[in-house]
Amino acid sequence: MHDPAHFLPSFVWRAARDGVIQYANPWACRYLGIPFPELVGRHWNAFVHADDIAPVLDALRQMRNGTLLRNADVRLLRNDGTFRWHTLHLQARRDEEGQIGDTVGVAIDIHECRHAWEMYEASERRLQAAFAGARMGAWEWDMKTRVVRMTAQLAALYSFPPGTEAVLLSEVWDRVAPEHREPFQRKLTEALRNGGPFEFDFVLEGDQGHRRWLRMRGHPEFDRHGVLARVYGVSFDISAQRADEDRLSLSERRYRALVETTGALVWSADANGEIRPSGGEWEEFTGTSPDVLSGWGWLDYIHPDDRERTHQAWLEALREGIARTLTFRMYRRDGVYRMVQAHAAPLYDDKGNLQEWFGTTTDVTPRYEAQAAIEARSLRLTVAMQAANIHIASIELATWTLSLETGGERQITETLGYEAALARVHPDDSPTLDRYVRSIAAGEDPDGHFEFRVRNRHGEQWMQGSALLQRSKDGEPLRIIGSVIDITERKHMELMLREAGRRKDEFLAMLAHELRNPLAPLRTAIALLQKDEDGDAHMRDLIDLMRRQVEHMTRIVDDLLEVSRITQGRIALQLEPILVGTAVYHAVEAIAGMVESRSQNIQVDVSDATTWVCGDPTRLSQILVNVLNNASKYTPEQGRITVSVQADDESVSIIIADTGTGISADLLPKVFELFAQGERTLDRSNGGLGIGLSLVKKLVEMHKGTITVKSPGPGLGTTVTVRLPRLHHHERHSALALSEQSPREARKSLRILVVDDNRDAADSLAMLCESEDHVARVAYSSAEALESAPLLQPDVALLDIGLPDIDGYELARRLRRKGDRTPLLIAITGYGQAEDRLRAQSAGFDYHFVKPVNVESLLKLLSSLTITRS
Repeated sequence: MHDPAHFLPSFVWRAARDGVIQYANPWACRYLGIPFPELVGRHWNAFVHADDIAPVLDALRQMRNGTLLRNADVRLLRNDGTFRWHTLHLQARRDEEGQIGDTVGVAIDIHECRHAWEMYEASERRLQAAFAGARMGAWEWDMKTRVVRMTAQLAALYSFPPGTEAVLLSEVWDRVAPEHREPFQRKLTEALRNGGPFEFDFVLEGDQGHRRWLRMRGHPEFDRHGVLARVYGVSFDISAQRADEDRLSLSERRYRALVETTGALVWSADANGEIRPSGGEWEEFTGTSPDVLSGWGWLDYIHPDDRERTHQAWLEALREGIARTLTFRMYRRDGVYRMVQAHAAPLYDDKGNLQEWFGTTTDVTPRYEAQAAIEARSLRLTVAMQAANIHIASIELATWTLSLETGGERQITETLGYEAALARVHPDDSPTLDRYVRSIAAGEDPDGHFEFRVRNRHGEQWMQGSALLQRSKDGEPLRIIGSVIDITERKHMELMLREAGRRKDEFLAMLAHELRNPLAPLRTAIALLQKDEDGDAHMRDLIDLMRRQVEHMTRIVDDLLEVSRITQGRIALQLEPILVGTAVYHAVEAIAGMVESRSQNIQVDVSDATTWVCGDPTRLSQILVNVLNNASKYTPEQGRITVSVQADDESVSIIIADTGTGISADLLPKVFELFAQGERTLDRSNGGLGIGLSLVKKLVEMHKGTITVKSPGPGLGTTVTVRLPRLHHHERHSALALSEQSPREARKSLRILVVDDNRDAADSLAMLCESEDHVARVAYSSAEALESAPLLQPDVALLDIGLPDIDGYELARRLRRKGDRTPLLIAITGYGQAEDRLRAQSAGFDYHFVKPVNVESLLKLLSSLTITRS
């Protein structure tokens, strides 16, 4: 009687401790193409692929350490000279002394299964690379203002109305499905705390209960103090991908289990073909007792469409008496039909009589499902490219050839050399694009997208994309896969916006300059009036009021010039304890004239006169005056304005209500947007620039407070509530206070030349210098200044820059030759941007003051100068 392995339709051998083959079953001999007598005595490594010998030796080595069973995936040489993948199950046997003697190996052919898996993995990598390069929706979170700016694609994903460009961060988070909000917040908090790029998936609650999966990729940005400022990123719909992954996940787990073990159902049959299942695997698979499956009962568990075909194939095998492989669908205990392969081998006795059949049935469903998944994913990728107009480019690094797949109604694939492809790129962009591509090929990871222009029959087109490097299993670079989209229309819009922004900046700079010129003599005149200590108290109050209003207007002009600085919250506060009641009454005093001129009634209720906050007095006044000004502006004559203060332990609320025109529901959410205004009518003629409430909101937030605007509707009035953190008695001493000015030291009288074509500005500035016991001379032009300078020999020259004949830069060069130290040059100009200061410095100016000049700072500078006269 032969060993059962003699009839097993699988590769079986036994080798001695030194690796010499002692036994091989007929199946192995037929596979190797070597008769059994010639096979015995040869070493097993002669039939194993050279790259797979090491894993086998490693498995044998571990077995000798005490483990008697090991598996290894190897390639075995077939009789036709090809190698096929097998799972090699090794079992060591001990000799009579307990030492490991020979080793038995059983090899199961997994070549087709492994090939299908490799195809599946390759397709998966390519699909992931393509979708990683496609940016479906971009966003930016401003963590200080809690505002989200987004692209149109992202707005559509979140079901925001068309045209939505910015919303509050809470509106975005509220659209996360309720059961996903807690893990969403937890993952986001952890990602932002770690400070690096992050990625996670979540479910979005859409309209009418429609849900979709989104994948979020983001990168946080911190300011120089380490405080989270912004978060940038992209989100795109992965609903279809998640559904596919969920379906394939189950198949992949089953497939792995199948690879790790043989998973075969073993059976035998008599010469008449009646099957006898063996082992408990059959009952575990079908959920039925082996007795029910015995004989011909197993046919009842084959899919009805495959049953007759399988039956006839089995009868044919019985008639021919040769080994057969049958493929069919078989019922499993969970109600699912699985694709299986049954291998049957006849067993003959010594006389050549058929004795029985021996076989195995293996579940091969993953092989078929993997192929279906590959085809389905390929189809989805094609549809996605057509829908998003994505172009996928692939550069084979071995040959530097580029393949371009163009999405559209008819997919076009084009292959050309890298240099030929680069020649289609605009000459100004090709060097940058070439560096980007070669840095990826070198294994680097360049940040962001790449942009370039191409020239074709449509003219010049702007393209944007990103790319990834695909490596082999050994880590060697194989190819670069990238995706590009046409952004020509967006680029044209960016250029238009950039030009509009440039014109806006030029207008604001000129406007600020023109506003500063009349402010300069006003500020100087007020400083001179303040020096008159004999004036009565009423006059001093009026002068103080004028000073406050000029300072207030100066700050507004500065803010108007720096709109970008305002929108980014970069205004520096000068904090000190402030009595809320005092701030309220000063603000009411500032707009009292406007209220009186409109015959309006204003009521103030400050119940607690000892309520304090910590803030910038000027900015807090700016907040209240701006809100009160709006209340008066939009309240009709005989209308009423009320100002009240309420406080609790944590905060102070300043409530300003009016009986004015109110705010419509569609405008109410936009009142804090920059340059936003309601519709102007004949009875609303006092419109402004539309920056008031936007600036107020940012100033309130800089004071760690909040502002809300409520209105029942048009004609029903408006209520504005400013809420600020309360400063208690024990905290006031720790707040930042203004330092007292040090008493002036004795100083020498200076000879000062004042040059300005604005006579009021020049004369008032000279008078101010003379009030400090300096000698001042005035020149209204550069020519007059050059005539007066040799006679006066000034210690200091105060020069306007925008002079009509010779500008202040050239005048400075003529007044002080290279190497001289006198006169000291001070620029007095309406231009105060960074480039203006740099230009003044290069022209030789020692100091730079912006109109209207801060009188106290100028006088302090003059008093500190000690100049040695020649």
